[in-house]
Amino acid sequence: MTSYSTDTTEPEVPMYCPKHPNEETYLRCARCDTPICAKCRVSTPVGFRCYDCANVQSVPTYALDTSVYVRAAAFGLVVGGAAGVLMGLFPGFEFWTALLMGIAVPEAVAAGANQKRGPGLQMVAIGVVLFGFIVSRFVLNQLPDLIPLSGINQMSFTGIALLSRLPFQITQYSILWLALALFFSYKRLQ
Repeated sequence: MTSYSTDTTEPEVPMYCPKHPNEETYLRCARCDTPICAKCRVSTPVGFRCYDCANVQSVPTYALDTSVYVRAAAFGLVVGGAAGVLMGLFPGFEFWTALLMGIAVPEAVAAGANQKRGPGLQMVAIGVVLFGFIVSRFVLNQLPDLIPLSGINQMSFTGIALLSRLPFQITQYSILWLALALFFSYKRLQ
Protein backbone atom coordinates (compact mmCIF):
# COMPACT_ATOMS: atom_id res chain seq x y z
CA MET A 1 0.00 0.00 0.00
CA THR A 2 1.39 3.40 -0.97
CA SER A 3 0.76 6.58 0.93
CA TYR A 4 0.61 9.92 -0.74
CA SER A 5 1.44 13.19 0.95
CA THR A 6 -1.37 15.68 1.01
CA ASP A 7 0.94 18.56 1.95
CA THR A 8 0.56 21.05 -0.87
CA THR A 9 2.18 24.05 0.83
CA GLU A 10 4.79 25.82 -1.20
CA PRO A 11 8.14 26.79 0.28
CA GLU A 12 8.20 30.26 1.80
CA VAL A 13 9.57 33.08 -0.27
CA PRO A 14 12.11 35.28 1.53
CA MET A 15 11.04 38.83 2.32
CA TYR A 16 13.14 41.90 3.03
CA CYS A 17 12.94 44.15 6.05
CA PRO A 18 11.73 47.69 5.21
CA LYS A 19 14.26 49.28 7.60
CA HIS A 20 17.15 47.02 6.54
CA PRO A 21 16.60 46.28 2.82
CA ASN A 22 19.60 43.94 2.61
CA GLU A 23 18.34 41.69 5.43
CA GLU A 24 16.45 38.63 4.24
CA THR A 25 13.73 37.44 6.62
CA TYR A 26 10.90 34.95 6.92
CA LEU A 27 9.32 36.66 9.92
CA ARG A 28 6.41 39.07 10.03
CA CYS A 29 5.12 41.32 12.80
CA ALA A 30 2.41 39.54 14.78
CA ARG A 31 0.24 42.65 14.69
CA CYS A 32 0.70 44.56 11.41
CA ASP A 33 2.17 41.72 9.31
CA THR A 34 5.18 43.82 8.21
CA PRO A 35 8.35 41.83 7.45
CA ILE A 36 10.85 42.23 10.31
CA CYS A 37 14.46 41.12 10.51
CA ALA A 38 16.36 39.96 13.59
CA LYS A 39 17.52 43.54 14.26
CA CYS A 40 14.00 44.96 14.21
CA ARG A 41 12.07 42.33 16.11
CA VAL A 42 10.87 42.84 19.66
CA SER A 43 9.86 39.82 21.70
CA THR A 44 6.45 40.23 23.32
CA PRO A 45 4.19 37.74 25.12
CA VAL A 46 2.11 37.39 21.92
CA GLY A 47 5.01 36.90 19.50
CA PHE A 48 7.53 39.06 17.70
CA ARG A 49 6.49 42.58 16.78
CA CYS A 50 8.05 45.55 15.04
CA TYR A 51 9.15 48.55 17.10
CA ASP A 52 6.04 50.54 16.24
CA CYS A 53 3.59 47.82 17.25
CA ALA A 54 5.57 46.82 20.35
CA ASN A 55 5.33 50.41 21.60
CA VAL A 56 8.94 50.38 22.82
CA GLN A 57 9.53 53.00 25.51
CA SER A 58 12.48 53.75 27.73
CA VAL A 59 12.41 52.22 31.19
CA PRO A 60 11.16 54.82 33.74
CA THR A 61 14.17 54.14 35.96
CA TYR A 62 16.44 55.52 33.24
CA ALA A 63 14.18 58.28 31.82
CA LEU A 64 15.48 61.55 33.26
CA ASP A 65 14.88 65.24 32.77
CA THR A 66 17.65 67.88 32.87
CA SER A 67 16.37 69.17 36.21
CA VAL A 68 16.93 65.71 37.71
CA TYR A 69 20.56 65.76 36.58
CA VAL A 70 21.05 69.23 38.08
CA ARG A 71 19.52 68.20 41.41
CA ALA A 72 21.53 64.94 41.48
CA ALA A 73 24.75 66.84 40.72
CA ALA A 74 24.01 69.38 43.46
CA PHE A 75 23.40 66.64 46.04
CA GLY A 76 26.54 64.82 44.93
CA LEU A 77 28.73 67.94 44.93
CA VAL A 78 27.83 68.71 48.54
CA VAL A 79 28.71 65.19 49.69
CA GLY A 80 31.75 64.89 47.41
CA GLY A 81 33.10 68.27 48.54
CA ALA A 82 32.68 67.37 52.22
CA ALA A 83 34.41 64.01 51.71
CA GLY A 84 37.17 65.79 49.77
CA VAL A 85 37.75 68.23 52.63
CA LEU A 86 37.97 65.30 55.07
CA MET A 87 40.40 63.52 52.79
CA GLY A 88 42.56 66.64 52.51
CA LEU A 89 42.60 67.25 56.25
CA PHE A 90 43.39 63.63 57.14
CA PRO A 91 45.51 62.09 54.34
CA GLY A 92 46.51 59.26 56.66
CA PHE A 93 42.89 58.09 56.43
CA GLU A 94 42.74 58.45 52.66
CA PHE A 95 41.51 54.90 52.12
CA TRP A 96 38.59 55.37 54.50
CA THR A 97 37.59 58.74 53.09
CA ALA A 98 37.83 57.34 49.55
CA LEU A 99 35.61 54.46 50.63
CA LEU A 100 33.21 56.97 52.19
CA MET A 101 33.25 58.97 48.97
CA GLY A 102 32.66 55.87 46.84
CA ILE A 103 29.60 54.96 48.88
CA ALA A 104 28.16 58.35 49.89
CA VAL A 105 28.49 60.16 46.56
CA PRO A 106 26.44 57.71 44.45
CA GLU A 107 23.88 57.48 47.25
CA ALA A 108 23.57 61.28 47.25
CA VAL A 109 23.30 61.35 43.46
CA ALA A 110 20.63 58.64 43.57
CA ALA A 111 18.76 60.52 46.31
CA GLY A 112 18.86 63.69 44.21
CA ALA A 113 17.51 61.72 41.24
CA ASN A 114 14.71 60.09 43.26
CA GLN A 115 16.52 56.71 43.31
CA LYS A 116 16.87 56.56 39.54
CA ARG A 117 19.99 55.31 37.83
CA GLY A 118 21.53 55.04 34.41
CA PRO A 119 24.55 56.00 32.34
CA GLY A 120 23.97 59.74 32.74
CA LEU A 121 23.86 59.51 36.51
CA GLN A 122 26.94 57.28 36.46
CA MET A 123 28.83 60.07 34.70
CA VAL A 124 27.52 62.61 37.22
CA ALA A 125 28.74 60.47 40.13
CA ILE A 126 32.13 59.88 38.49
CA GLY A 127 32.51 63.61 37.92
CA VAL A 128 31.59 64.34 41.53
CA VAL A 129 34.11 61.79 42.85
CA LEU A 130 36.80 63.40 40.70
CA PHE A 131 35.72 66.79 42.07
CA GLY A 132 36.05 65.44 45.62
CA PHE A 133 39.58 64.21 44.94
CA ILE A 134 40.53 67.58 43.45
CA VAL A 135 39.13 69.31 46.54
CA SER A 136 41.18 66.96 48.73
CA ARG A 137 44.39 67.82 46.88
CA PHE A 138 43.62 71.53 47.13
CA VAL A 139 42.98 71.27 50.88
CA LEU A 140 46.08 69.14 51.35
CA ASN A 141 48.29 71.65 49.51
CA GLN A 142 46.76 74.82 50.93
CA LEU A 143 46.37 73.76 54.54
CA PRO A 144 49.34 71.55 55.44
CA ASP A 145 49.74 70.81 59.13
CA LEU A 146 46.38 72.41 59.90
CA ILE A 147 45.55 69.86 62.58
CA PRO A 148 48.72 68.23 63.91
CA LEU A 149 47.73 64.78 65.11
CA SER A 150 51.13 63.21 65.80
CA GLY A 151 51.75 62.77 62.08
CA ILE A 152 48.69 60.69 61.19
CA ASN A 153 47.41 63.53 59.04
CA GLN A 154 50.71 63.94 57.19
CA MET A 155 50.98 62.75 53.62
CA SER A 156 53.52 59.99 53.14
CA PHE A 157 55.55 60.39 49.97
CA THR A 158 56.24 57.66 47.50
CA GLY A 159 59.45 56.62 45.86
CA ILE A 160 57.94 56.95 42.37
CA ALA A 161 59.74 59.85 40.67
CA LEU A 162 56.89 60.75 38.33
CA LEU A 163 54.41 61.13 41.18
CA SER A 164 56.91 63.04 43.35
CA ARG A 165 57.39 65.69 40.63
CA LEU A 166 53.69 66.49 40.36
CA PRO A 167 52.68 69.88 41.82
CA PHE A 168 50.10 68.25 44.09
CA GLN A 169 50.61 65.48 46.61
CA ILE A 170 49.60 62.14 45.18
CA THR A 171 50.81 58.61 45.71
CA GLN A 172 50.19 55.32 43.96
CA TYR A 173 47.72 54.57 46.75
CA SER A 174 45.81 57.78 46.03
CA ILE A 175 45.34 56.56 42.48
CA LEU A 176 44.21 53.17 43.75
CA TRP A 177 41.71 54.70 46.20
CA LEU A 178 40.40 57.01 43.48
CA ALA A 179 39.85 54.00 41.21
CA LEU A 180 38.02 52.24 44.05
CA ALA A 181 35.70 55.20 44.62
CA LEU A 182 35.04 55.53 40.89
CA PHE A 183 34.25 51.82 40.60
CA PHE A 184 31.78 51.95 43.49
CA SER A 185 30.08 55.00 42.01
CA TYR A 186 29.81 53.37 38.61
CA LYS A 187 28.41 50.08 39.92
CA ARG A 188 25.88 51.66 42.31
CA LEU A 189 24.18 53.64 39.56
CA GLN A 190 24.33 50.93 36.90
